[in-house]
Amino acid sequence: MLALALVDAGVPMQALFCGVTCALDSDGTLVLDPTAKQEKEARAVLTFALDSVDQKLLMSTTKGLYSNAELQQCLAAAQAASQHVFRFYRESLQRRYSKS
Repeated sequence: MLALALVDAGVPMQALFCGVTCALDSDGTLVLDPTAKQEKEARAVLTFALDSVDQKLLMSTTKGLYSNAELQQCLAAAQAASQHVFRFYRESLQRRYSKS
C-alpha cells in the first residue's frame, strides 16, 4: 500500500512495487503471505520486493535455512503472486480516479 500512497502523493516513480513474503515449513512446503504463526514455525521466511514492469527483484530479506532451488522456487512464486497485487493496484487507482 506504500506504493499507492506514493502515487497518491504525486511522487514520480518509474514503476510501482510490492512486497511478497514466502515461508518454507519443515517439509519444504511453500506458503505465500504466511500468518505470524506460520512464520514463527517456518524453517525459512523470504520476503521479496518486486517492480510492476518486469517483476524484477528490487530487494530481498531472508531468515532461516533454504537451498538455492528453494530460493528460486520462492522467487518464482512471489513474482506470480505480485501480478495479483499489481492488478489490485490498477483496479484501486481506476476506481479512485474514474470518480473524479
